[in-house]
Amino acid sequence: MLPFLSGALFAGLFLFAWFLFNPPYQKQDNKRLIIMQLSGIVDLRRYENEATIAGWNVTGKEIAVIVLLAAGVCAITALLAENVFILIAGLVMAAYLPPFLIEKKRQSNRLHMVSKLTDPFRILLSRIPDQQNITRALEKTRDEVTDERIRRLFDGYFQDMAISGSVRDALLHMKKNINIKKCDLFFTNLILAHYEGFTVEACKALDKAIEALEFDLRAIEKVKEQNRIKKRKLYLTLGTVWLFPVILSFVNMTGTNIYLNTLPGRLLIFLYFAGSVFVYVKGEHYLSLHLDEL
Repeated sequence: MLPFLSGALFAGLFLFAWFLFNPPYQKQDNKRLIIMQLSGIVDLRRYENEATIAGWNVTGKEIAVIVLLAAGVCAITALLAENVFILIAGLVMAAYLPPFLIEKKRQSNRLHMVSKLTDPFRILLSRIPDQQNITRALEKTRDEVTDERIRRLFDGYFQDMAISGSVRDALLHMKKNINIKKCDLFFTNLILAHYEGFTVEACKALDKAIEALEFDLRAIEKVKEQNRIKKRKLYLTLGTVWLFPVILSFVNMTGTNIYLNTLPGRLLIFLYFAGSVFVYVKGEHYLSLHLDEL
């Protein structure tokens, strides 16, 4: 049963890859139709859009390759272990892999954004008293910023200014692109200072908004280090658990490996596999920094 299912899976994966990446001499209309049908099955376009929103520059074909590789690895593992249950669990895991990776990338980019914003905000605040103009102060700040993502945020402000000419609208769009709640107060005070003047009180209000963001950043770094230690312990525990079937296979006295050649043993290995994946995913969820609250 397992060789038949594995062969069918490999044939399906091969046909999927061939249709997705078939040579250019094929008819373009047929190629486009096939790709649209396959994309509808695995929803590649939606994953590509979600990845773009999350700040991950990946195409639908690259996502398909990731799914194919994950499914192929699971199929090979199931074939070597002669365990059809691993094959079933692996296919389910491969199907849920794209959203899991996209969410990981989104959280990573969000953490990067939080960690890289405080210094540009400090530079901007130091420029405002001399320039007395937000656009000129932002231009000076952008020239000193080295991080490309932050530079793109400032470039977006100047593009909005070229289109609308409204400082308020450009700042609100910049705040929307950052999408961090703790930055809302900074932009609110910045817009208010633009209309009422960059007084000492206005600069103090901006300074307090930056201090609140810096305080959260220090707390994030502390929790991040604590979670790194907890994750290391979790992965060590998972590795230790997997030693039991390996050791028991070597000390087996009957001459038959119960984990590979008996139905209860195969079910047990399936539970090991499914449980390990579940614990890993849930561990990543609970020990990751939930930055949406910032």
